[in-house]
Amino acid sequence: MASTQTDESGGSAVRKTRFVATSASSQEGADTPEQTEPAGGLRKRTLVAGVSMGVGALLCFVLSAGFSGGQSAVSDTAAPEISSLQEQIRITEAKTAALPKADDAERGLTAALTAAGQVAKLQNNYRYLTPSVAADGGMLDTATSQPTLRNLIPYFAPSVHQANLGPWYLLASDKDVAAGVGIPMSFNSGFEWIAQVPYLVNDDSTITVTWLAMETRTGAGERPAVLAWARADYDLVRKAFVNIQTGTTATGEALKQEVKTP
Repeated sequence: MASTQTDESGGSAVRKTRFVATSASSQEGADTPEQTEPAGGLRKRTLVAGVSMGVGALLCFVLSAGFSGGQSAVSDTAAPEISSLQEQIRITEAKTAALPKADDAERGLTAALTAAGQVAKLQNNYRYLTPSVAADGGMLDTATSQPTLRNLIPYFAPSVHQANLGPWYLLASDKDVAAGVGIPMSFNSGFEWIAQVPYLVNDDSTITVTWLAMETRTGAGERPAVLAWARADYDLVRKAFVNIQTGTTATGEALKQEVKTP
């Protein structure tokens, strides 16, 4: 099951959805966040061909509706319907013309994936702050988090509140690592943010990207569980992410480190 709640702190409404999921070691059925298709090459939506077929079908329907019994005149009862269909055709043709060309779509998908990878890397940097957050009773020190936040901001549109670019998820077990500069470079957090490969260019020239916080410390034969997720649309015109959403799974909720905003 999934539940949605709206957080309006900081003057910006953000929808956060909680998905129910279980780790690979659990046998209980549950919901997981919607998965994107696995990496295997970028795909492009073949809307132009489909739209062209749709336009042709509408034209045939217009002709059959407008002419009956070999007559060349359109009946009074059919004229409004034909006019409406012709308007739909004009709208469809306009949308088709606005769709990105194949090369542009592929470049857009590549740009979105590249930006998503950088965002995942920066969100992973927040993991090193877990010990200090735990030591401060769950309070995030803005001074230590500011460098990562500054690097994240350029990847998001101004409409995305900066409060939503803080740590999307921290694992409670990471709090036991020595705080500050004592954290080794080889520090293996219990999870890692991974950007999923996008495969669609939406009609509004955006590309939906999903990030998953995947468990990295698992037992022999266990599959890593999804602990948290984030989703945003990459605007090809603004070259930035918009409409950010974040959430945790049931497994992630039980294991997360609470973070309080100042």
